[in-house]
Amino acid sequence: MHRASILVALFGALLGMSGCTSSNGQLPPVFGAVFGLESAETSPYQLGQVPAPVVEPGDTVIGQSATSPGRCVYRRAGTSRRFVADCPEGYDL
Repeated sequence: MHRASILVALFGALLGMSGCTSSNGQLPPVFGAVFGLESAETSPYQLGQVPAPVVEPGDTVIGQSATSPGRCVYRRAGTSRRFVADCPEGYDL
């Protein structure tokens, strides 16, 4: 029974991997990055910066940042995403 479950798992993994190719027949870039496969696609490196988060209406202050004085941790409205930005005027814990 144990051998049969291993074969089923192996077949499932192979079947899943068969759907992980792009239209040109190469594996997605994640296979090269995570598993080191040379046959995977490559994505060009891009220079740039992640934009600074901006407080929007509905965002709530969770508390002050422990590592950045004068900055607060916010929760984005409608999500569980958190970010650090300047504390609002007059904010005091």
